[in-house]
Amino acid sequence: MATNVHKSAEVHADAKIGDDCNIGPFCTVGANVTIGNHTTLRSHVVVDGHTSIGQDCDVFPFVTLGVQSQDLKYVPGTVTYARIGHRNIIREYVSIHSGTEENSETVLGNDCALLAQSHVAHNCIVGDHVTLSHQVSLGGHVTIGDYANLGGLSGVHQFCHVGRAAMVAGMAKATQDVLPYTIADGNPARMRVINKIGMERAGYSDQAITEVRRAFRTLFMREMRLEDAVHEVEKTLGEHSHIRLLLDAITSSKRGVARPESSTFEINVSN
Repeated sequence: MATNVHKSAEVHADAKIGDDCNIGPFCTVGANVTIGNHTTLRSHVVVDGHTSIGQDCDVFPFVTLGVQSQDLKYVPGTVTYARIGHRNIIREYVSIHSGTEENSETVLGNDCALLAQSHVAHNCIVGDHVTLSHQVSLGGHVTIGDYANLGGLSGVHQFCHVGRAAMVAGMAKATQDVLPYTIADGNPARMRVINKIGMERAGYSDQAITEVRRAFRTLFMREMRLEDAVHEVEKTLGEHSHIRLLLDAITSSKRGVARPESSTFEINVSN
């Protein structure tokens, strides 16, 4: 089917627009933009810079995609990128900025839902099936794993990682890494418990959830140095890929992990 471009939209002649797209009223699409088939820009959407949007995306009014980084280290004229995958829902007033350094990029995966006024800063890497609720704010260079869920008004500090199938609760402030499969809450955010529902939605078996819970208790609910607890989990559960992902997130962390508080023990012993 033919692409429909509203008469009030400004689409640069060099932009590459796929088949069966809808470019709504007062949208602006820059010269170095690529938009995949069956994608809709509803109205007042700005897509600029070297930005690609995949197929079957639905972009709501007043969204800005691929615009210049807000990083004050950005050098005018630097070529950077924003890459947005397929089947994403991007709601009102969302902003996704381009990278800062030459040839760097900001990435949003596939099948994500970015709710109104959420922000993805420069050089973030956001995985697949991620939900950013209303007014979530990601600082620069943040990494979000597949199937993660960030609650409304939560914030993630620059360079932090939120792991696969993890959840950051509404209004939480994550200043250290949130490990895969966990729920973090508070200011600053601390891991509280295993994200059982999130793991189920991501397709993990009951056995895998049980193994992750055992690993979490060993890592944080026993009076052991974290390094020793990691070695213990490696010996007892390290053959499982989901446990290996959990341990790798600990050993590779640059900002440290959002360790649970002592009161978290009571939450976990009954699970």
